[in-house]
Amino acid sequence: MDSLVGAWVLEDFSLTREGTVVHPLGKRPSGMLLYTADGWMSALLTAHPDEAPVASLFEETASGTVAYAGRWKREADGPVMHLVQTSHYTPWAGTALVRDVRLSPGRLELTAAGADESLTRLCWRRADA
Repeated sequence: MDSLVGAWVLEDFSLTREGTVVHPLGKRPSGMLLYTADGWMSALLTAHPDEAPVASLFEETASGTVAYAGRWKREADGPVMHLVQTSHYTPWAGTALVRDVRLSPGRLELTAAGADESLTRLCWRRADA
């Protein structure tokens, strides 16, 4: 069984664009990431109820929610890839998020570089940790 299988809780979500770091869902986002043993993953990210999402840089999160789903796979050299197949936030469809393997087994950091040189960063901790 892969150590990724199970549930993860969102700790941070940031977007860097033109050297500016923003937190589209506020400084205290919440969310869940689920991995299944057969290679599926899905994530739901939400803004904290007390924080308004940043609509100017992440227009489609104005509702305070981002969802994506797809497949995950471990590459031969160790990194885990999230291959986003569908998302209600259109630019994420077709995106590959890459896991930073330097963190502990109970933590994940996923990053994705955009065509516009933006960088998306998601930090998770194991739900049962």
